[in-house]
Amino acid sequence: MPDPKGYRVDRLRRRRRTKLESWQAWTLYVLAAAVAFGAVWGAWYLGGRLVGKKQAPHQQGYLALIKLTSDSGHPVAAALAIKDGSNGYSLFVIPRDLLLDGPQGQYVFAADSMTAGTLKEDLQRVIGAKVDAVYSLPASSLGKLAGTDQLQLSLAKPVHLPFGGTDATFKDKAVVQTSAIPELVAADGPSGVDAANMQQALWTAVLQAAALRPADARAATARSVAARAAVQASPGAAVGSGVLTDALRGLTSGRATVAQVPATSRVAEGQFAFVPDPAGIMASITRKAPRYNSRYTVLVRNGTGAVGAGEAVATRLAVLDVNLPPVGNARSFDYRQTQIIAGRKAVPVAQDVRAILGRGVVLDGADLPANTVVVVVGRDLNP
Repeated sequence: MPDPKGYRVDRLRRRRRTKLESWQAWTLYVLAAAVAFGAVWGAWYLGGRLVGKKQAPHQQGYLALIKLTSDSGHPVAAALAIKDGSNGYSLFVIPRDLLLDGPQGQYVFAADSMTAGTLKEDLQRVIGAKVDAVYSLPASSLGKLAGTDQLQLSLAKPVHLPFGGTDATFKDKAVVQTSAIPELVAADGPSGVDAANMQQALWTAVLQAAALRPADARAATARSVAARAAVQASPGAAVGSGVLTDALRGLTSGRATVAQVPATSRVAEGQFAFVPDPAGIMASITRKAPRYNSRYTVLVRNGTGAVGAGEAVATRLAVLDVNLPPVGNARSFDYRQTQIIAGRKAVPVAQDVRAILGRGVVLDGADLPANTVVVVVGRDLNP
């Protein structure tokens, strides 16, 4: 029979040893956790020191309103510079006789909006997009931007304007001095068409002439011209004079497009006016705005295999207030009839697509998201 006293002593020793081992294990766990936390924190701290502070996301594009002023500071002309999400640049001349929407829904001419200082707000109501900043430049700055003493104008039709104290006629390939830009920009002709065409021709000639200069010279001139501008930024917009510098550099790259704000002309009671074209404005201006996002999405798929067929259809559908993601290919290229497949809430959009294309059959897309339309281009459509 074992000695009771020896048995109790041995059991007490085992208990003490078990407690000691348990305490040691917990100590190791705590130390391991502390070491792991220290390693993670150290890596985060070191990474932060190496990389620096987190940068705010850069705005992909902008809409910048450029007002040209006379020597006395009075606004005489305006244009809208756009940088879209694909880093494309475009400039839209705003005719002085363009009808804009006033705060009470009344019509107001762009010239009156410029004088009243409300051009940005009135223009925003027409284009359905936010203008990020407004800049005022002396009209003579265009001559500095061109970097030349003479400009050759491209005019589809002759322009009749008062110039140099007489009624002058300017034809295609007419050559004018850059020193005459302020007078020509401010000139009013028999109708607003002549004045708007002259402004477009001047902007085009200036940007084309600037594009022929070395890149470093263009950049330096853009910075110099932007430095002279008066800046008015929209509340909350992370833009400043640097945006104008970027716009001028992009516009003088040789790849920018210059046009007038899409509109139709009309004469009512002896008064000439440009009436905004909503479809043209949507296609050319609104959807280029960086914050543009529609409730509906239209996906165009090429079902014919013909190169460019899908892109041509997407271009025609750009007049709709819909998101237009990049064109893709259908599952096959043997579609004879164009299919317009509509989600549950997008049937009206599908019908608008059908009306624009003039071809195709509208089908129920039960498996599609409710606000989505898929257009599969068939051989019945000749884009």
